[in-house]
Amino acid sequence: MKEIARRAGVSIGTVDRVLHHRGRVSADNIAKINAIVEQMGYKPNLFASRLSGGGLVRSIGVVMPEAAQDFGYWRLIRNGIDRAAREFEPLQVAVQVVGFDRNSPDACAEAFRRMAEGGCEGIAVAPIHSRILRPLVEAWDPSFPLVFFDTDMACDRHRCFVGQDPWQGGYLAGKLLGLTLETGRPVVLVRFDEDDEHLQKRSEGFEAYARSVGRQVLILAQKLSDPLDRRRADTALFLARHPAVGGMFVPNASVGEYALAGLGRRMVGYDLIPGNLAALREGRLDFLLSQRPEVMGYEAVRRLSRALLFGEALPDRISLPLDVILKENLDGHLDQINS
Repeated sequence: MKEIARRAGVSIGTVDRVLHHRGRVSADNIAKINAIVEQMGYKPNLFASRLSGGGLVRSIGVVMPEAAQDFGYWRLIRNGIDRAAREFEPLQVAVQVVGFDRNSPDACAEAFRRMAEGGCEGIAVAPIHSRILRPLVEAWDPSFPLVFFDTDMACDRHRCFVGQDPWQGGYLAGKLLGLTLETGRPVVLVRFDEDDEHLQKRSEGFEAYARSVGRQVLILAQKLSDPLDRRRADTALFLARHPAVGGMFVPNASVGEYALAGLGRRMVGYDLIPGNLAALREGRLDFLLSQRPEVMGYEAVRRLSRALLFGEALPDRISLPLDVILKENLDGHLDQINS
């Protein structure tokens, strides 16, 4: 700004008024300063301006399952949220996280209501209970920025989704099993009886691949709300009844637990949680699809922060790649995450 003022022969205050469109400046000086700005390629440093200007604290709310649930999967997302919160705290952004029991649709709805009524200026939410959450989201002020992460949900308002295509993930899981199993051996799909569009679409993608190659899919129906011991016992009984089964797809982070009952069969599932890492290293699990949960949480908060601070538009979708993790490339992925 000092150099622009020198070249234009005006004061720094005049340059400031022109750049920030405030105060009275003559038309000749406006034209002269704008020409010099264009010639120099000058752009104001929005971060520095925010740091030096003081002003209002911007509030972001995050609604997600409790961090310990799903074998610690949500803790990985929380790590990314906390990293973004630390980065934007000096720019006066406050991030508040409200957790809920992922097995309770009512708890999910209540957490969203609390956040929406709590004075925050933008919300990031994992909409895993779409049936009860959709009307609440659609009734919320459409001018407020909204980001979905982990799970997308069709609704009649603009939102940004950060995550992966679940149908493609299921299709990829089917292909991984298809390429590594002999023809004719059936595979098992664990289908969770939950109001979760994400899990449903993964299952649909898996079945679509199986149909395309003529492979039989056996359905093991279970509920995530059931005790883990019961699910293990039901899985062992199911596999004993179907000894020809060659592989199994579990469309969430609990695949490591199913690997205990599916010994000798190909196993595909999701996420780099501790139990799954151990199963992969020990050879009880063959493939993991990583959702990059830390990136999900980080991007959700980062995008909302920049929308509130600098008026950046939220894109419709921020697509994350489907990473296929095997025992042989596991350490490289973990090193990348930890760095």
